[in-house]
Amino acid sequence: MQRFERDRSDFDIENQKAHILVDDASLVTELLISSTCQRVDFVVDNAGFELICDLCLVDFLLGSGVINQIKLHLKPHPTFVSDAMIQDVHDTVEFLAGSKSQQIVTVAERLKTYIASGKLILSDDYFWTSPLAFWEIPASLKQELATADLLIIKGDANYRRLLGDRHWDFTTNIADIVCYLPVPIVALRTLKSEVAVGLQPEVIEKVSKSDSDWLTNGQWGVVQFVE
Repeated sequence: MQRFERDRSDFDIENQKAHILVDDASLVTELLISSTCQRVDFVVDNAGFELICDLCLVDFLLGSGVINQIKLHLKPHPTFVSDAMIQDVHDTVEFLAGSKSQQIVTVAERLKTYIASGKLILSDDYFWTSPLAFWEIPASLKQELATADLLIIKGDANYRRLLGDRHWDFTTNIADIVCYLPVPIVALRTLKSEVAVGLQPEVIEKVSKSDSDWLTNGQWGVVQFVE
């Protein structure tokens, strides 16, 4: 049974990887482990389980010493019901702290320590709930982001705002569009709309033949790095 579960898990991982249309994870890893990357900023998407996963990544990056500081950019209020706010982070940490698992409680305690020490900064801004394209980002917020060494932008709605919610050719180089941002970025996104760039023609042809709803059904994703 254990062998079967392990094999099935490996299959699930490989199946999920096969649904990543652009995978620049290795390039992101190279930057994270380099001495030049000391602070990472997250443009956070959803509360709930997704936020727990975000906080696990935060715990790993800070706890391993790979990164010195992380800043989470959150919503001042939810535009969509699941949008994560500062209070959601505190509530999630408290939820983890109440777990019956000592390992989970220890993670929560570390997260509280990171927040108290300033290694984990929680911030919000009304720009994140606005309808503006990301190239219309206010100068003050742009200067704030410029102090990071990597900006992780999560979610379909944020991805659309990166591109001005416009129908670019799917093969357009994403770097040619997001050159207005002052730091390297990685876009983590599950496709739920018809807006996409940075795809290779052969990838588009293959996925179009296998899944006619690939742009909108939430079964495909990208990990796109722009240095």
